[in-house]
This record gives sequence, C-alpha cells and structure tokens, in this order.
Amino acid sequence: MRATRSKAKLVTAVVTPLLAASAALAVTAPQASAATTGTTGADACTHPSWSNKSGGEGTAKGTSATVRTGPNKDCPVTATVGTAVTLYYHCWVTNSAGNKWTHVRISGTQINGWVYNPSLDDGGSTDPSNRC
Repeated sequence: MRATRSKAKLVTAVVTPLLAASAALAVTAPQASAATTGTTGADACTHPSWSNKSGGEGTAKGTSATVRTGPNKDCPVTATVGTAVTLYYHCWVTNSAGNKWTHVRISGTQINGWVYNPSLDDGGSTDPSNRC
C-alpha cells in the first residue's frame, strides 16, 4: 500500500509541472482515449512523409485548431492550440477524402503534426512548391 502512495506522489510531482507548462503555452494535450482501430478508406489515419518546404506561418481560425498525428479527422490529437499560438508551416497534402492538410510545428515547442487547412487563419500552406 505504501509503495502505491509513493508512486502516486512521484507521478503527481512529475506531471503537475508539465501540465502547468503546457497551459502557459496555450497548448493543451488531449485526454487519453482509445485509438481508432480497423478504420479504412477515407477515415484511415495515414502518416505521409513530410519535409520543411515552406517559410509560412499562421494561427488557428476561430477559437482553436487541432493538431493531429496524420492528415485525417480520425487521427489521434497531438495538441489543440489557441489563436495566440503561431504555427510554422512545413508542407501540405491532400488526404484520401480530398481535403488539404498542412504539416506544422507549434512555436516554442518541438510539437508537430497535421492541421486541417480550413482550421487555419489563412487557409494553410497551399503553394504547389510546398506540397509534401
């Protein structure tokens, strides 16, 4: 019983500063959830290769934008960013459903992932030379 309490205190001591730091950046991590399995077709979570081809940047449109592990709405969420957070564009793809997504890095972090172009204030990276 005593070992369990010690482990819980250790986890709290490690996790609490990390959560406070992410809140200060206006970047929130998603809650733990079961991964989507067995998804196929337009809803499949793919992970296309990407490279930094763009010098562009933008912010979330509306109140926030969701950064995902792949260019599809069913891919796991990496972070959610508010409109005050700068996103550095790398390149873009068109997914199997015909939607454009931009690969980004969140300013001040090493967090990167895919954002649906209509969720970006300027429509994301779309220049043909910036295609992944």
